[in-house]
Amino acid sequence: MMRLLRTLVVLALPFPVVAAPPATDWPLDVLLLKNGITHKGLLLEEGPAKVRFQIVKRAPGRPTICQTLRFDKGDVAKLNKLPNVDREILIAKLQEISPEAEVRRLEKLDLKLVDWLGKKDAGLRYDSDYFSLLSDAPEEVVRRAACRLENVYAAYANFLPPRAAGGTPTVIHVHQTLAGYQKATPGGAVLQNPAFYDPSSNRVVCGTDLQRLGDDLTRFRREAKQQLDEIAKQEAEIIRLFGKNPELARYLQPWKERRSHIVSVAKSNEAVFERVTRQLFQTLYHEAFHAYVGNFVYLPNGNGRAGTPGELPRWLNEGMAQVFETAVFEAGELRIGHMDKARLEKAQESLEKKEFPSLKDILTAGREVFVVAHVGKRPEADRAYVATWALASYLMFDRGMLSGDSLDGFVKSVNAGGDSLAAFAKHTGQALAEFEKDYLTWLKKLQPNSSLLETGGK
Repeated sequence: MMRLLRTLVVLALPFPVVAAPPATDWPLDVLLLKNGITHKGLLLEEGPAKVRFQIVKRAPGRPTICQTLRFDKGDVAKLNKLPNVDREILIAKLQEISPEAEVRRLEKLDLKLVDWLGKKDAGLRYDSDYFSLLSDAPEEVVRRAACRLENVYAAYANFLPPRAAGGTPTVIHVHQTLAGYQKATPGGAVLQNPAFYDPSSNRVVCGTDLQRLGDDLTRFRREAKQQLDEIAKQEAEIIRLFGKNPELARYLQPWKERRSHIVSVAKSNEAVFERVTRQLFQTLYHEAFHAYVGNFVYLPNGNGRAGTPGELPRWLNEGMAQVFETAVFEAGELRIGHMDKARLEKAQESLEKKEFPSLKDILTAGREVFVVAHVGKRPEADRAYVATWALASYLMFDRGMLSGDSLDGFVKSVNAGGDSLAAFAKHTGQALAEFEKDYLTWLKKLQPNSSLLETGGK
């Protein structure tokens, strides 16, 4: 009897997200069919009888999906083709997001063997302008983490350009076991969050369960292959013995069902591992945002550097980090704009129960509100995180207020010891109560696809 992979553990993300300007639209060919359907993408081939067309679908915050189809020329009503210059741009973009291109980029990364927790050459290191990544995780994971961190730091720099020359790169430690993370972290045994940024040492520390999950997945793949090989042998033998028997299909059915079950479980396990890996990167995106902002943009107390407005308010730092957390990076672009469904549901549920933090509470929240260390503080911390995510999303996507000199003025005013509520009202151009009314109305109507639910004919 085959032993199936036990349930995989998904990392609990402690911190919420942030954002940058939406990705620019790509130039696309347009194929109009006589049945009224329109496809956008890249024309690959146009012959006298057939048209081969690569459909390109791009939704905010989601990976680009490509699908190549053939259409009868007689079904095509119109083909709007791109100019040659735009076509070359599109082809380059599609090539850049191809799996082959990512493999080439990963192979070019310069990794160095380093000592890890006292063990010689037990880790890998990658150095960048903004960070140094150190990890004992498998090489493939380290390469992917390094590549994606390069992308996300480029997105940070695009949205909030560095203003502090000579900022110090952050050291990012990624442990491939939670036990290693807890052992290497003072007080790690009680930490619920699997990652944190320590400004005093300028390091990000992240713990994962990738080693156990990877071992489980490898073992399952091996066992699944053995079982599938055995099924193939049994089917071949049945066909040899009963190939001309009208009952052949019935004899083969049990083996067909076994194969289907194994394949289904295999897909589920691969999906779980992919989800855990994706959450690892999201955790890194979140903590790396804190590190980037604190070292290159809004330095705590200016760190002695003239002309810097001071530290980004904690609520805004956490809110923006959450938006970036779930962003998608492809072809040199940061793609955001969708609303995280889980956070949106939590926010709207909290609003319904009248448990949603007030705007005043969020704007005046201290650092301790965002430290998740004990079970008893989880509900309060979760509500605070969701509220900062919602507020940052509103300011970013609906109001466009999180960049430029205006934001600098707000940050400077807060750090000068001024009234944070008055500074926020000045930044938004609205009285606090008026702003909060508009903000909560938006949040109540908001849908995961970023559209607003219209009710009552309004």
